[in-house]
Amino acid sequence: MKSALPMYPFDPELCIGTVTEVGPTTARANLPHAADPDAMWHHGYRHGRGEVGDFVILEVEDTAILGRIVGVRLPERERLTVEPELGKRTDSHPVGMIQLLSTITVQTGAVAGGLSQYPRLGSRVYAVHPSLIQWIAEAPQKGSQEQPAAVIDLGVVPGANDAAVHTSPERLFGRHCAVLGATGGGKSWTLARLIEEAAKFRGSKVILLDATGEFHTLGTLARHIQVGAGDAHPNSCRECVFPYTKLTESDLFALFRPSGQVQVPKLRQAIKSLKLVRIVARLASANGLLVKSQQLKEPIDREYINHANVLDRPLAEFNIRLLAHQLQEECVFPSAGTARDQDYSRWGGYSDSEKSYCTTLIGRVEEMCSSAELACLFQPNDKPSLVEEIDSFLADPELRVLRISLKYLAFSHNAREIVANAIGRHLLSLARDQKFKTRPTVVFLDEAHQFLDKTLGDENTRYPLDSFDLIAKEGRKYSLNICIATQRPRDIPEAVLSQMGTLVVHRLINDRDREVVERASGEIDRSAAEFLPTLAPGQAVVIGVDFPIPLTLQILKPSAEPDSQGPNFQQHWTAEMPSPEPEKVMTAGGNSRIEAKQEITDDDIPF
Repeated sequence: MKSALPMYPFDPELCIGTVTEVGPTTARANLPHAADPDAMWHHGYRHGRGEVGDFVILEVEDTAILGRIVGVRLPERERLTVEPELGKRTDSHPVGMIQLLSTITVQTGAVAGGLSQYPRLGSRVYAVHPSLIQWIAEAPQKGSQEQPAAVIDLGVVPGANDAAVHTSPERLFGRHCAVLGATGGGKSWTLARLIEEAAKFRGSKVILLDATGEFHTLGTLARHIQVGAGDAHPNSCRECVFPYTKLTESDLFALFRPSGQVQVPKLRQAIKSLKLVRIVARLASANGLLVKSQQLKEPIDREYINHANVLDRPLAEFNIRLLAHQLQEECVFPSAGTARDQDYSRWGGYSDSEKSYCTTLIGRVEEMCSSAELACLFQPNDKPSLVEEIDSFLADPELRVLRISLKYLAFSHNAREIVANAIGRHLLSLARDQKFKTRPTVVFLDEAHQFLDKTLGDENTRYPLDSFDLIAKEGRKYSLNICIATQRPRDIPEAVLSQMGTLVVHRLINDRDREVVERASGEIDRSAAEFLPTLAPGQAVVIGVDFPIPLTLQILKPSAEPDSQGPNFQQHWTAEMPSPEPEKVMTAGGNSRIEAKQEITDDDIPF
């Protein structure tokens, strides 16, 4: 039979069994050599004779059905036949459970996910050559379509280092991507590999939000900037600020956390007042404040109306150093005059009760605006702005990777989450303005569980941080794609994870994490998910709508491995134990003397 495949799949030398039972998603087969102690070798490759995890081909006329062995057992009556010490070893008849994955038309080489027909009783079962697995993994790129010019070298088939699997950026990032895995499984390794591969292409744009600073090893491959003051890694890394003027009022409310029925409206009014004096300078006092005590309302209300479009802008375009003082100016009575003859055309004097209600908020605003750890927000000075750095990177055709380190950004007051969300909001704004149509951009979000599905505030005031959620849901149509990486898939909203067209899943031990992956992907079921806890470091299962089968790969080593090693106890825990210290004992005469502590031996124990 003429075949479009790289080799004939029904090689008699690779036949390992016969189908005995067929179900909707699985088949059982006799695997007579599965209990043999040695594997077989064919054309230089090792093939199991029925090992769990092996891919197999089931023959149905001119169609090959790809399956995977998910279980092997012996009939109950033959359990003792594999115990040679109990006597002469007899023949055994192992039975294998095969998960049916996809259908391959031998003549055309077309690979279709799912089953167009089922194997029959008596169908032969064959071991699969690694190059055929490679072919199937790249199947959507084959056939009548030309080989894509831009390909990513992702990994190799385990046990066959020459069977490298290539994929196009469209298949990997076109519908967003997620890299999942427990600590030590190779998640950061894969992320570094994907960034390096993406940087190969002229015109590519990659923005990496490095939560821990471990990707400083990218070196000259990327342009490095960091938010906040700290040691530069690498030396070329530039310190930037994220000025508060690029935050929204909601961001400030999430930072300052006003409470109660008094603080929230007072903070909102103080921000509005400072915005107004910035526009209409004649309304400001000598110290730059809008003083309301005993002042006429009409002139100020008229300016509010005249400049409503500017005042309603969400960005915090005002002098934040005056905010605490302006809060005090807002604590006035709503009317002047006396209790019997009130004058509503003016504000009244200062209200001590309202000031007392706002005391905690005023103190918090003063403390945060002068805090050293939040200086990158509230004390930008003349340092370069992160927003300007992003815009400059996107406009420069020679730059391909921008790494933004958040290592020195404070965890306190949720500053890290708020700034990351503001970065995502800026990118989404550019995308909606069609800035990425001719330069598709991929945003890599490391430690994504820190930034997704976050809502700040309390039951009365809630501020969702949803920029990256929105990028996952609508960024694709604007040529803005996202690649998230996390060790806690259960902390990622299912609405976001379900938007990921490609999942690269490393070892997952927690059963809740595996269940999330199952629900998010229709291409993997429980039997396939059971392989996830046993993946070796660097191995991953690639699942996606553009991949016909869940494919296990050994991810290729990146040129610049991330700095994600744990502590070296052998190097640092080598100090010797301190010598025994002398202790004071009392003599019969009441005087003290010093005696060294003696080591207790077996002779000192009285029994």
